[in-house]
Amino acid sequence: MRLRLSIADLGQSFLLMILVGLLYFVFGLLGLELALSPSKASAVWPSAGVALGLLLLLGNRVWPGIFIGNFFISVLAFGFDNNMLAVSLVSASGASVSALTGRYLIGRIVGFPSVLLEDKHIILFLLFGGPVSCSIPATLDAAALTLCGVLGPSEMPINWFIKWVGDSIGVFVFTPLLLIVFASPKSVWRKRFFPVGIPLLLSFMLIIGFFFYVQKLDRKQHDQDFENQSLMLAEALKHRIKQHQRIVYATGNLFIGDYTVGPDDFKLAARQGFDEFPEIQSIRWQRYRIKEKAHFKLLPVYSEHRDESILVPLELSERRLDQFARIQSSDSLVKAIIEPAKRHIHFLLPIYRSKKEKSQTPIGILSSTVSTESMIRQAFKGLNTGGVYLAITGSDSESGYSIIYSNTKDHLHNNFRKYSLLLGNQEWQFYFYQDHSSVYAHFHWPMWWFLISGLLFTSLLGAGLLMLTGRHVKTELVVSERTAELLSAKQAAETANEAKNQFLAKISHELRTPLNGIMGFAQLLQKSPEIPEAQKQQVNIISHCSEDLLTLINDILDIAAIESNKTKFVIERFDFVSLINDIVELFRLKAAEKQLAFVHNQNNLPQFLHGDQKRLRQIIANLLDNAIKYTDRGRVTLTTEYQSDQLIITVTDTGCGIANEHLNLIFSPFIQLRGKGLYKEGIGIGLAICKELIKLMQGSISVQSEQGRGSVFTVNLPLKTDSVKASKTSGLVVPYNKHFGKLQILIADDNEINLILLKQLLLRQDCAIDCVDNGVDALNMIHKYHYKVAFIDLNMPVMNGIELVRLLRQENNNIQLIAISAYAGRRTIREALDAGFDHYLTKPIDTNQLNQIIHCFDYD
Repeated sequence: MRLRLSIADLGQSFLLMILVGLLYFVFGLLGLELALSPSKASAVWPSAGVALGLLLLLGNRVWPGIFIGNFFISVLAFGFDNNMLAVSLVSASGASVSALTGRYLIGRIVGFPSVLLEDKHIILFLLFGGPVSCSIPATLDAAALTLCGVLGPSEMPINWFIKWVGDSIGVFVFTPLLLIVFASPKSVWRKRFFPVGIPLLLSFMLIIGFFFYVQKLDRKQHDQDFENQSLMLAEALKHRIKQHQRIVYATGNLFIGDYTVGPDDFKLAARQGFDEFPEIQSIRWQRYRIKEKAHFKLLPVYSEHRDESILVPLELSERRLDQFARIQSSDSLVKAIIEPAKRHIHFLLPIYRSKKEKSQTPIGILSSTVSTESMIRQAFKGLNTGGVYLAITGSDSESGYSIIYSNTKDHLHNNFRKYSLLLGNQEWQFYFYQDHSSVYAHFHWPMWWFLISGLLFTSLLGAGLLMLTGRHVKTELVVSERTAELLSAKQAAETANEAKNQFLAKISHELRTPLNGIMGFAQLLQKSPEIPEAQKQQVNIISHCSEDLLTLINDILDIAAIESNKTKFVIERFDFVSLINDIVELFRLKAAEKQLAFVHNQNNLPQFLHGDQKRLRQIIANLLDNAIKYTDRGRVTLTTEYQSDQLIITVTDTGCGIANEHLNLIFSPFIQLRGKGLYKEGIGIGLAICKELIKLMQGSISVQSEQGRGSVFTVNLPLKTDSVKASKTSGLVVPYNKHFGKLQILIADDNEINLILLKQLLLRQDCAIDCVDNGVDALNMIHKYHYKVAFIDLNMPVMNGIELVRLLRQENNNIQLIAISAYAGRRTIREALDAGFDHYLTKPIDTNQLNQIIHCFDYD
């Protein structure tokens, strides 16, 4: 099994090495397009960044792939020469060591895998992966090329710098790109694709594209400059050769038709040629002498030499002499004899007795011997010959093709220009070659600096974007952590709040259950004629205290619902006039108890409004209750008016008033002000509930107060009116049915006190009552006796009220079902009504509401 795993691992590693080598080679081809001869160093070497990125992602096991890829790309660049193969091996070793060193330093100092969020880590990552590790291949390559003679000692530093910068930029650009695509964790690195990867790649492509475009334009301009330079040099050389022809013709004219030319005359003419043309080495005059068999031989007559120590003999074959001797005067041209080995050219002119005779043979030959190098030097004197090499070739029927002159070198660029010159019976070719080193010196360097500047900008852009995204991601992580903490805290708070709400709901239920008995029996005792008046006052106190306790419970539940954003509103059409009249009557009595005047002013009130009448009643009642509570003498005034879809409620009192610095505190929950006339019974949540309810109804409340003179509370509520006329009754109030027949009612409640209380209240309405203490018995009784109405408690053993009503509604039983429960939450009420109950009574039971429900039924 281990052997199989080992072979599989080796196979996988081998494939990865091949893939790495292939990628290195492909990106190396891109680098060669930007390479600078003769060291083949590139302004950017993408393979260096790819190599480091692959080692970081795949591990050290793939380094042979880097070696192989670099070796083949180096062989492609330098060739298969033995020395160059050695350079390729050194270059491959340097590339591998550089990538391994970069990975080691990054792993040791920065740490990898890493998301590189800190600025310090990003700088160290680029520093160790780029300039530090890239100094290794730059040093090895420059040293190897210098030892092999490709570079001179003076060229080594600049080529080291080029290689170092190119590899570093390759790391700056391509390593981040590789990590963005493949590094882990992907959730962080992928976020850098658009803000870092795309700008970095586009910037690199833009600079490279612009570089190739400018390079093309520069190369075209350079070719044009070379064209102009070579043409100028060719014309100068042609002109110089033609001047030599002219000198030969001028000297030859001395001998035509004149047999008295002496040595002094010849010497004078020759010296004039020497003075004007430094390249002329000698001038000769030789006569023909006919030998046997009509062959010719030249006899020297006059000969002048520039330097007697350097004599260049003129050797002509018999065949050439015969050809010259038979040239007719009409065909007389300057002929050239080339001696490339001796680097001289002989210009020959046949001389005739007379210019007038057309058909005659020459009497001799005038020759001029010229130094080829000196002639070219004189022709190009004062002209720009930089970066140009020259080769001159000639051909004729006698000697065939020959090289007249050449100063070219083996490594010349293949760019050349060719020009022709006819000289006698010969055709000369001038070849001007562009110097490769000149192209390197004058063309590549400016472009390289341009490319380096652009790529350095791209590198700095990439580093800056990495830092910015690192800070952004780090901020996101901090925000995520804080958000998670806040969500956890919020969830804990919501859980605690929910537990509080459940606790309050449970406490409310448990308090309402005994409170139902207290308030109910107190109401029965108040109506009992057998109770003495003195005891009725005591019962009234019990009833009053229980009502205060019920109000306190309701307020606590309201403020809890507001804090947990669970306050619900029932928007419906209601009779506002009846509502306000009920409130006025109630609080007029309360004001009378304290001997206070109660005034109600109303203006343009609509009969009906759309809104939540329960919440509106609660707001007005709280404001009036506070006004009466904190007013010991004077009056309380309620003003209601309706303007522009706004209900405006104003409560004015002549109480103790509130100091200006305390006006913002009175709306805070559980806060009571201290001071003269300010401390009253209660827990200080009435105004807080009013403010929050008004806010939820999109209204506003304001207060104006003067200490010692009273306060004015103003409420504005946006409530829509209804133009439909209403009946004189509202809510559940219907005409009282005076038919006093027995109404069969079933009561189902497991609490004995509540059951007795409700039974007593219904007996006063002359109803026939049956009682059970669980849902199953209630279901059986309903099936047996067909009751008209049933009062069902929600919480009962065996079968609760919700289960019972659902069964009855499934049976299509139309009995009137009334829920009774100490749970006063709107969600519980809605659940009960949705289950099938027709009405819902909250404990403690309001006898007025109970009577209204009973009077709704038309019984026989």
